[in-house]
Amino acid sequence: MIAAGSALALLIIMFVFKWFGLSAVGFSGPGSSVSYNAWESFGFIDIVLFVTILVAIGGAILSANATSVNTPVAISAITTGLGILCVLLILFRIISPPDFGADEFGLDEAVDTSRKIGVFLGLIAAGGIVFGGWRAMEEEGTSFGDQADRVQGGGGTAPPPPPPPAS
Repeated sequence: MIAAGSALALLIIMFVFKWFGLSAVGFSGPGSSVSYNAWESFGFIDIVLFVTILVAIGGAILSANATSVNTPVAISAITTGLGILCVLLILFRIISPPDFGADEFGLDEAVDTSRKIGVFLGLIAAGGIVFGGWRAMEEEGTSFGDQADRVQGGGGTAPPPPPPPAS
C-alpha cells in the first residue's frame, strides 16, 4: 500500500507541479521564463515513471483482492526494481537537467535551466515506491536473489540428485 500511495502521489506530482524552468539569461520581460511539468520535460523518463505507477498500483490492487498472479518474478520485486530505476533517472535529471533543445540552436549560454519543486517531490515519491516495494518483498519473504533463481529455474540452488541405487 505504501508503494501504491507513493505511485498515486507521483502521478499527481507529474501533472500538477512544475519540474524544470527555463529562463533567458540577460533578458527580462514577458515570455523570458517558462516552467514545465514532468510530461513536458521528458521524452522517455515520463513513460518509465508512468509504467512504474501502473505496476505499483496494480500490485496493490492484486494484493488487496488476495489475487495470485503467476508471474516469473514477484510483482513486489518488479515494483521495487522499477522504483529504483525511477529514482536513478530522476537523480540523473536533477544532476543534468534537460536543456529543451537550447543547445541545438546554439542558445545553451543564453538559457538557464532551473530545477523546480516538482522534481524533488517526484524523487521523494519514487523513493516511497522503492520503500513500499521493498517492504512488500519483506512481507512475502522474497529477495532479488530469490527472484533471479526463480527466473533461472533454480540456478543451481537445488540439492544434488540422490546417488543411483547399488546393484
